[in-house]
Amino acid sequence: MPIRHFDIFTAERRLLQTSGVQQLKDTRLGIEGNYWLRKILGKDPAVTAMGGMPLKLKDTVENEIKAFKANNIQPIFVFPGLSILRKDKPFSFEDRRPSTRANGWDLYDKNRLDSALQAWGNGGGIHLADLCNYVCHILHEHGIEFIRAPYSAWAQLAYMYTHPRQIVSAVYGGTELLMFDVDKVITSIDFEKGNYMWMSKKTVLQDLHVSDDQFLDICLLAGFEYCNSFPPLNHSAMSMGFTFKDVHDLVKHHKTGFNTVQAYVDDPSVSKSHYVDMFCRARCVIKYHPVITDEGQVRPLNKEYAPNDIHEFIGYRLPDELYYYLMRGLISPQSINTLVSGVLIENAPLDNGDTTEYRNFLLGLLGIRTQTLSLLTQPLHQFYQSRKIASHFYFDPTTEHIMHHHPNYNPTSNGSSPSKNATLLNTVFESTRSWHVTQDVLDAEKKNQDTTTVDIAFCMKATENETNAAKTISQTPSDKVLQQKDEIVANVLWKTLEIRDFLTSSKHIHTPWGHALQVALTTTASSNKNKPTFHTQEALLTAMELIRFEVLTNKPYTKSYSRIAGDENDQRHIRLISRALSLLPMDIKPEAWKGPFDRDLLVFNSFIKALNKSYRNLCEMLVLSLFLNNLAEKERTDYFDIADSLPYASDVNVAMGLVTKQYLEHTLSSDAGVAIQAVESAFPLCKSVKQDLEQAFKFWDGLVAGLNAVKDTESEAAAMFLEANEWLQKRRL
Repeated sequence: MPIRHFDIFTAERRLLQTSGVQQLKDTRLGIEGNYWLRKILGKDPAVTAMGGMPLKLKDTVENEIKAFKANNIQPIFVFPGLSILRKDKPFSFEDRRPSTRANGWDLYDKNRLDSALQAWGNGGGIHLADLCNYVCHILHEHGIEFIRAPYSAWAQLAYMYTHPRQIVSAVYGGTELLMFDVDKVITSIDFEKGNYMWMSKKTVLQDLHVSDDQFLDICLLAGFEYCNSFPPLNHSAMSMGFTFKDVHDLVKHHKTGFNTVQAYVDDPSVSKSHYVDMFCRARCVIKYHPVITDEGQVRPLNKEYAPNDIHEFIGYRLPDELYYYLMRGLISPQSINTLVSGVLIENAPLDNGDTTEYRNFLLGLLGIRTQTLSLLTQPLHQFYQSRKIASHFYFDPTTEHIMHHHPNYNPTSNGSSPSKNATLLNTVFESTRSWHVTQDVLDAEKKNQDTTTVDIAFCMKATENETNAAKTISQTPSDKVLQQKDEIVANVLWKTLEIRDFLTSSKHIHTPWGHALQVALTTTASSNKNKPTFHTQEALLTAMELIRFEVLTNKPYTKSYSRIAGDENDQRHIRLISRALSLLPMDIKPEAWKGPFDRDLLVFNSFIKALNKSYRNLCEMLVLSLFLNNLAEKERTDYFDIADSLPYASDVNVAMGLVTKQYLEHTLSSDAGVAIQAVESAFPLCKSVKQDLEQAFKFWDGLVAGLNAVKDTESEAAAMFLEANEWLQKRRL
């Protein structure tokens, strides 16, 4: 949330100035990453209704990169890191997004598409943290610099701007930057018009007739991300409506912000909200915000004046090494935020999460999430190992689900759900310690598989029998440090597959579900005449997990929203196949979505997103564990390359499921050729419906083959897919 009404005030006072883009030539421009993304992406209603990433994301980012390069501007993107410690309880404030999204679906069902899109646009579909890995992938491909700040990007940019070596010579971001020691900030760049808008802090102070400290107080009382608006300013008795001028007048009258809040300390709205404490904490956050220095140390701004209890308003300090890995893009902040804050908050998904199946699924994910935290805390101080952490869910916000993440606590053998009889066992770190495969072994296996890529398929192939697996086993923990990127990635993937019970912990061979996954990968590879794509490998692994969780099924969930054509038998098969194929991405033109929506597929997409995010966090904490335990070479330049090689870096939408469902429904009354034409007409943005469906059905063949391989032990799941496959054969392309 930007400084409340400040943009309105500056526009009215004409405090924004315009200059030509050519003036930024040869500039090292520090850019607030999230602010920039919001500027260039705007609202994308389709994301709220379909999940996944904005359709225009890649093209939009690449066009911006081209414009920076064409104008000889060297951008350095700074994305936010850890969240600032909050004192309020989880779900203290009403989340209005679910009702907005539900209203959008009601309007869609009444064929009021434009109104539905408007509602979805306000439904919070785009979560910038979910885009960061993919955006950084694009920036990395084009050789553009980027970092994550230890905490706020504002403070980090201010440090870089005021550094004696002037790490950046100008900053581009929100007006919140003016609360820091920044004399001017660029608020927008229009490459087409050839100009940019900027604001001078000196001009703003002169217009307001206030000091630097008073300006900070005014902004805090107006309200922004770290501090709510001063409650009395929202009372109609004081003002006809909130304005930035009201805040200014109050501070001018009382001289300082602290005097202002003290003057209203007996006001019920001030005392009830603990506003005095909130204001003081937020002021300290701005004045003493931690940044990472050019020496790699994390220290507060104005270090010489910083109080000793900085942890009270920032959060408990972590090792500088961990902040460094965060800065370099090796890991993301989510798991660390959970540890520092002591809470994992699960908000309602895009479909609003009203089904019993999804709520039970989240409870089932506590196992893998707890194991992830265990990996994070194992190499840290005992304080973190014994720190209480609880998960809070949107559907039961007052109940604490304690996450027993102590390194010696192992919920179950596979982490699928917490066990009532769980005991202190070997740590997750120790239980996978025998995976320590070095480059010589890896090179031999690459040669054997005739590949240069280490991925899920490679790791499964290398362990398909006891002879192969023996090459990867180290009977005693190896002290040899992992040097190469592929060594690190392979060890992380093998550990992940063992933790998730696709590989055994003793001989490192396939479990029954590992065998199913390997057969699926092999079948898909043979039908494509090469190794399955990275997305297909991820989709097959996710499918196996969701089948085990009993949510990738032909049964309707406890709450259904859409109708499926055909009789009950047809509906079961269409439901299962369209869900399964919605795991795959589709090649879509980078334009505003044109085509139907389906809320039931969005429900299934919520399972995919929650699981894939949990997998990603597990992989990242396994990587971090290798580095913090001195098992990987630390002096290197390929940190982001390692992260970029891990699975689940981006979300998938439901487009493939939508296309599959429509195609199968059309085949109930027409042949495949006619069905394809109808689907192509319904989905004009899909570049090649026929080609994508053909690839999707090859994925389906692999999935069915994998389940057929375990039909003796997983008879119910296998029968469901085999029956659907038999039904599908007459409707294939």
